[in-house]
Amino acid sequence: MKRLSVLSAAIVFGAAACSGSSVPPTGAPAAPAAPPSASESSASSPAAAGPVTITYLVGIAEDPEIDKQAEAMIQEFNDTHPNIQVKREALENDQLRTIIQTRLGSGDVDVFGYDTGPGFGGVLAKAGLVADMGPAYEKYGWGTFDWAKSRCTYSGVLSCMPGQVEELGIYYNKQMFADKGFSEPATLEDLTTIMDAFKADGITPLAFGDQPQWPAGHQWSMTLSNLVGREGMDARLYGDAKWNDAPSVKAIDIFFKQFNDAGYFPKDPNAVTYEDANALFYAGKAAMIPTGTWLVSEITDNTKDSFDVGFFPFPAIDGNKISPPAGLGGGTFVAGNSKHPDESMEFIDWMISDAVVKKWLLPVFNQIPAQPVDTTGVEVSPLFQIVLDDLAQSSGSSSEFGYNIDVMTPAGFNDQMFTGFQEVLSGKLTPQEQADKLQAEYEKAMAAGETIPKP
Repeated sequence: MKRLSVLSAAIVFGAAACSGSSVPPTGAPAAPAAPPSASESSASSPAAAGPVTITYLVGIAEDPEIDKQAEAMIQEFNDTHPNIQVKREALENDQLRTIIQTRLGSGDVDVFGYDTGPGFGGVLAKAGLVADMGPAYEKYGWGTFDWAKSRCTYSGVLSCMPGQVEELGIYYNKQMFADKGFSEPATLEDLTTIMDAFKADGITPLAFGDQPQWPAGHQWSMTLSNLVGREGMDARLYGDAKWNDAPSVKAIDIFFKQFNDAGYFPKDPNAVTYEDANALFYAGKAAMIPTGTWLVSEITDNTKDSFDVGFFPFPAIDGNKISPPAGLGGGTFVAGNSKHPDESMEFIDWMISDAVVKKWLLPVFNQIPAQPVDTTGVEVSPLFQIVLDDLAQSSGSSSEFGYNIDVMTPAGFNDQMFTGFQEVLSGKLTPQEQADKLQAEYEKAMAAGETIPKP
């Protein structure tokens, strides 16, 4: 569910770690088993003549027009690969995350899109539900960035093809800002001044809806990354700093207590869906949306006839350097029990080919793959250009960017993050109490070996 006019040079896009819209899988995992490799499973692919059909399970795009374009892209593959036919099955994202383990266990899925990180893809890998993609990387020579491959590696097994590079930040209505003489805020104080002015005019300052719970993790990622930077985020992930120290608590307090108490969100954000929050912005009823760059295509489609949209990172807090969360979105996996692993890998190879990147991923879906990209002759929207310029500043090893937390942390921690932030918004938990619960979950996960190992 994160952006060039025409560029005439090859650009390598890399960022830190990532963003993505995600909630943890539910239901009891299957018994752990060693994930099979594609080469080990290839004997199950039928040798008989005739096309092979593979099922590709994905989350449906929020914008129906974007989903139609996704169908058209798959049709292009089918038209040019008569021996392999892809059947794309799109489900509501929350539904997909709820049933993914059951569907994979049923054996009727070959390729699927899902969130990366120990709390998502890592859970499926531990349950033996995904294939080892290492042999395919060697066979096709995929040039995926090393940092991105690490997000798809669980217990030493390379288990997915990383998805798009994304960034978290705030979209804003340029006309509304211009009418009031506002420029993009550089500090938290600038942002609150802007929000107070819009609130006084009856405009919702921030279109934040947390009914699905996962958006809250993105907001904390922005405030915490700005307070502690990449180094501080690493320290927390590796257990060298606490998730309940003063900066961690302050990052919770700013967004979920101070902003909520000030009335900067729609009424009762816990009851507002992500889609409804976005709709407020499209209708000109909200001045800003705090979310990720995966939404560029939808925003462009919904506002192109109404107003221009800008994008800025969450502003500096207490004089600290801005460290916008950026990195990997989801990933593409092959089911461990797929009957057609070789054909599935061939399909993935096509999806990340230069021709598909330049025809579909960049201009249509506004997605930046986690690999070197030649953008010669590619034209995209001005909004996507802004994001491309931001992300192009990172080579993949830069310390300029922070992290999107939920794709770096284990499932139990994410459960507490998502439910706990709703309780902070409703007043049932204080920021300190939520931070204490998060720290307790992380310590439990570290003891179980479920957290990211320190390099």
